[in-house]
Amino acid sequence: MEDYKAKGNDAFKAKRYQEAIDWYTKAIELDPNGEASGALYSNRAGSWQNLNNFEKAAADSEQCIRLRPDWLKGYFRLGVAMESMVKYDEAQKAFQKALQLSPGNEEVMDKLHAINTKVRERNEKTKSQQCKTPEEAKQLGNSFFKDGKYDQAAEFYTRAIELQTEPVKEKAVYYTNRAACHQQTHMYSLMVDDCNAAIEIDPANVKAYLRRGIAYEGMEKWKLALEDYTKAQSISPGVAGASQGILRCQRVLRS
Repeated sequence: MEDYKAKGNDAFKAKRYQEAIDWYTKAIELDPNGEASGALYSNRAGSWQNLNNFEKAAADSEQCIRLRPDWLKGYFRLGVAMESMVKYDEAQKAFQKALQLSPGNEEVMDKLHAINTKVRERNEKTKSQQCKTPEEAKQLGNSFFKDGKYDQAAEFYTRAIELQTEPVKEKAVYYTNRAACHQQTHMYSLMVDDCNAAIEIDPANVKAYLRRGIAYEGMEKWKLALEDYTKAQSISPGVAGASQGILRCQRVLRS
């Protein structure tokens, strides 16, 4: 068994994963239910994972857990396989169990933190889909925005846009709100797209011109930014941000 295992390990290190699987399988067949095979199932799971065969990686991880329930490796590999299959709840449970077995393990904590984020984002996206009115979605988006959760806020503004089927002025507000989320994450091209949509609905939407100006500044398209700030100023003289934007753009264009 040890000879087969060693050959499997050598193949694994050389990234010859199918060969590693063959050697680990030979070793497992000698004692498929023995405790020593727990590590072999774990190693074979790692090989399957590297070949993107996540179902077999998960199956071998479960065999490892069956034989060595107090060893974190089986749970860790199971978590990785489940995450790869986008089964985030199962992955979360596996990483939580691994952390119970090895409190403070940084690798496990990093994986658990990442999967917790994915679970939360998925749940929030599901929640946004449950909104029945655009106003409800907008208000929840506003709450997330105030908390600095800009990606989540954008999900709810997107839902508001989907629910508002008529091109009314309020829909333009949803677009400018989502543009504000993109501003916080420096997604300037998406800002421009949303502001364009808002302006198409409401050509006098001051925030759309201001935010598109900010986006063009971020993209160093100074002339376009200047045009938008000037337009915002003409629609609403003295509006906050317009005059400062005009000065910034003029300064750059003169230099």
